[in-house]
Amino acid sequence: MDFNEFKDSASDILNINLSGYKIKRVKRRTNSLMRRHDVDDYQECLNLLKNDPEFKAAYLNHFTINTSEFFRNPDTFEYLKNEIIPKLLNKENKINIWSAPCSNGSEPYTISIIMHELGIDKSRYNILASDLDKKIIKTAKNGLYGNSSLKNVPDNLLNKYFKKLPGKNKYQLNRKIMSDVDFEKKDLINDRFQKNWHLILSRNFFIYLTKEIKKQLTEKFISVLKDGGYFFLGNTEFLFNPGRYGLNKEYLSFYRKED
Repeated sequence: MDFNEFKDSASDILNINLSGYKIKRVKRRTNSLMRRHDVDDYQECLNLLKNDPEFKAAYLNHFTINTSEFFRNPDTFEYLKNEIIPKLLNKENKINIWSAPCSNGSEPYTISIIMHELGIDKSRYNILASDLDKKIIKTAKNGLYGNSSLKNVPDNLLNKYFKKLPGKNKYQLNRKIMSDVDFEKKDLINDRFQKNWHLILSRNFFIYLTKEIKKQLTEKFISVLKDGGYFFLGNTEFLFNPGRYGLNKEYLSFYRKED
C-alpha cells in the first residue's frame, strides 16, 4: 500500500479530510508515529487505526497541532487589548469570541485574562474554544502549564493569574479565567460553524493547509463573522487579496470584515 492509498483510507476511518493538509506534513507525521510504535508499513498502520482505539487516539494526537503559548506575539495581543476589544465593546452590548483551533487553551485563556485586565464584566462576552483533538481539550480544561507556554506572560500577570505548584515545574491557572472559556471538539474543515462571531482567532493553523483548503476555510470563517468583526491570524500568515473575502487588513495579522 502506498501513502496515497493509506491517506484516503485513513481519512474515512478518522473522519478527517487528510487531503486538506499539506501532504508532506501528513506523511512525515505518520511515518514518525509508525517508527515510535514499531509499525512496519501503511497497511499495518491502517489496521491499527481500524481496530486499536488507543493507537487511533495516539495518531490523532500526533497529527494535530498542539503547540501554543500565552500571549504569542505579544505586540498583536497588546493591539487586541488596546484597540480591537474596546472598539467591539463600544459597538456591541455583548461580543462573541471564537478560538479555532484552540490547542492547549493558551490562546482563549489569554483572551480571558485580557478581559479581566480591562475590567469587562463576564455578561459582555462569550469565549468558545474548538479543537479536533479530545486529548488536548482535556489538557486545556486542566489549566496546567509549564514554562514554555508562559514565557511571554509578564511577571505581574503570572503572579496574578497563575499559582506555582510546589515541587513541580507547573503553574495552575486561576479558576475564574478557566470558567470564562467553553470548549468543544470540532473538525474545522468538515463540521458546520455557529454564526454571529465578532472576533475569530485562527492562528498558526493555515500554514499546515493546502491552498485550496485554506481558501475554503477562510470563506467558511468569514461567512459566520459579523459585519465589522475581526479575523485574527498568526504573525507568519496572511491573506492574498483580502478584499475578495470582504476584508480589510487593519494591523499585522488582523483583518476587519466590511460593514
